[in-house]
Amino acid sequence: MKCEEARELITALVDQELLDPERPLLEMHLKGCARCRFALEEERGLKTEIRAAADHLRAPAQLRNRILTDPRLFREKSQSTRGWRDYIWPRSFTLRPALIVTLLLVFSLSSLYLFNVNRTKQPIAVAALETYGLFLSNELPVSRANGAAKIKEQLIRAVGGSFEPMGYDFSAMNLEPVAGAIREIQGRKILVAIYQGQGGTLFCYTFLGSETDAPQAAARVFDADKKMNFYAFSQAGMNAVLHREGDVICILASEMPMEELLALARSKASPS
Repeated sequence: MKCEEARELITALVDQELLDPERPLLEMHLKGCARCRFALEEERGLKTEIRAAADHLRAPAQLRNRILTDPRLFREKSQSTRGWRDYIWPRSFTLRPALIVTLLLVFSLSSLYLFNVNRTKQPIAVAALETYGLFLSNELPVSRANGAAKIKEQLIRAVGGSFEPMGYDFSAMNLEPVAGAIREIQGRKILVAIYQGQGGTLFCYTFLGSETDAPQAAARVFDADKKMNFYAFSQAGMNAVLHREGDVICILASEMPMEELLALARSKASPS
C-alpha cells in the first residue's frame, strides 16, 4: 500500500469504519511508515478536540431566542394553548426542514468557533511541532542551502537579525543541517533548522520567549551542573525537549527515544 492510499483510509480507521481487506493492509503499512503514523495521530487528535468542543456546545441565548421567535418558523398561537413542543417544533411540514438547517448551522458554527479557540490557546511549543508532520508529508515550505552557515544566514535575515537559531553540531549523530524554515505562530516568529542523515530527522526550533512557553503537562528536569531546566513532552508520537538560553527558547524534536533526546539537549545546552 502506498502513502496516498493509506491517507485516504486513515479517517475510516479512526472512525472504526474500515473493514477487510483494507484494514490489515493499512495496519501493515502503518507499522513501517512514520509519516502515516503521524497522520493517524493527527487525525485522532483532531477527532478528540472536536468531541471535546461538542461536549460544551451551546448556542448563545440571543441566537436561540431569535430562532424560537422567528414568525417564519413558528405559527402565532394563543399563550394559553402553547406547549413546549410548539416552541421548538413548527407544525408546518414545509418549515421543519428550514428549522433543522438553521439549527445545524448554529451548532456547526459554534463547534468550529470553539475548536479554533481551543487550538489558538494551545502552548506555542505544541503548535510549533506541527511543522514536523508537515515536513514529513512534504507540505512545509523550506529553504535549502549548502552548509549550516548558509542556512543560519538565511534564518537570521528572515527575522532581521533580532535573534539567531541555535547552531548546534549533530554530526557525531550522523545528522547534518539540510534546510531551514520560518513559521509565525501566535504573532511570534520561529526559526526551524532541519537536520537529517543516518540518525533520522531532528528539528531545532528557536524563538524568543520564556519557560512559561513549555506545556503545563511537560516533565521538568533540572540539570544541577548547568543550573538549567529542561521540559520534556510528547505530541502525536513525537518527542520534544524545551530549554531556555537567555531570552531564546530552543526545542529539539525527534522520533528518537525521550531519554536519548533529553540527554542530547542537556549535552548541547549552554547556561546563559
